[in-house]
Amino acid sequence: MRVGLGILVASLAGVPAPTPVSMSSATSRAPYDSPSVAQGKIGITLDMRAAREILHLLGQAEYSPAETKQLEGLVPVQLAIKESARPAESFERDFAAAFDPKARVSIFDFRKIRDEKGRWDDLLGMVSAREGELTKLAGDRAASLLPRDIPVDVTLPMYLTFGLPGRADHITTPIEGAEWAVVIDLARALSDVESSTPADQIKHLSRMMASEAYQRAWAEYRSKSPAWQKHDPSLGQLEPLMRAVAEAGPVALYTVDENFFPLSTWLKEPMKSSIDALNRSADKLVSAEGDLDARMTLAAEIRKPEFAAQVAGPAGAFLADGIIQASGLDAYRSALAGGPKAFFEAYERASQKKGSGLIPLSKVFQERLAAPAPHS
Repeated sequence: MRVGLGILVASLAGVPAPTPVSMSSATSRAPYDSPSVAQGKIGITLDMRAAREILHLLGQAEYSPAETKQLEGLVPVQLAIKESARPAESFERDFAAAFDPKARVSIFDFRKIRDEKGRWDDLLGMVSAREGELTKLAGDRAASLLPRDIPVDVTLPMYLTFGLPGRADHITTPIEGAEWAVVIDLARALSDVESSTPADQIKHLSRMMASEAYQRAWAEYRSKSPAWQKHDPSLGQLEPLMRAVAEAGPVALYTVDENFFPLSTWLKEPMKSSIDALNRSADKLVSAEGDLDARMTLAAEIRKPEFAAQVAGPAGAFLADGIIQASGLDAYRSALAGGPKAFFEAYERASQKKGSGLIPLSKVFQERLAAPAPHS
């Protein structure tokens, strides 16, 4: 189950940001800025050719059909056109529209990029100058929250571009020669921080990159983990829900700006809403225990990407940070290594600590966690 960037954006709406802190691990409150204990290595390669060539062409006095056609040979442009489900001619028409204020943009909006080309030239130059620092920071952040028991080696190619279709700020897709690649629309990715300094925008970009890298590494870890690969009959009908939350929550942590940690302090109301939604989902599953059709319907809902975005990811992020704040990073990594049940057990213990301020799990969760494992 994939978890896209921006899962908690709705949760952050209307929440005043705390005073910014440095990104360095010595001062950042975010758990993903902690030193890694993981084995293996998470690598990120960054390809900026598409972004550079798009800006170059947009800076010309007139639209060049031949040079625009050449752009279609670049991997991120190919993937963007494929994602749009439109022919290449749509890309070419929209690129031409950037030079004609009277033309209508249909899918790929390059006009705003052309209008602000100077700004993007400066930012891309800074990204290029700090490429090594940027990819290392993103890789270190991605590795920081992996358990130590299973080595994970992942290299994820990432491409910077402009003009992705629809409203996406990035797409993740398999490509030839790599299991997955990430294509980031630089303008959309930084739209929420466009008034920040270029240095802060680069820091924001590193977190987005870390989120995708962690997602791939976390999936690789689970594929090698006996605790994650086995069926756990002790969880009963709650198993698919608990698995979805424990898979999505650790990834969703990376979608939260470092200045909002600890989440139980800065996002108290969103936390309550998210965990209430999780508890309601558990209650529905238990209520449907004797109704096979209802159980199948609920199980199908849990597998949908919308459920990850609206319930599993946000609730799981709050559970994850609750464990970290109440019990520490070592306890959190151990909980991840133990599988879905261990993740929920760790949060249940954390929520019972005096003064934790954490929202308790519902009675059906507590009863399931306390039940003895069935005899094999």
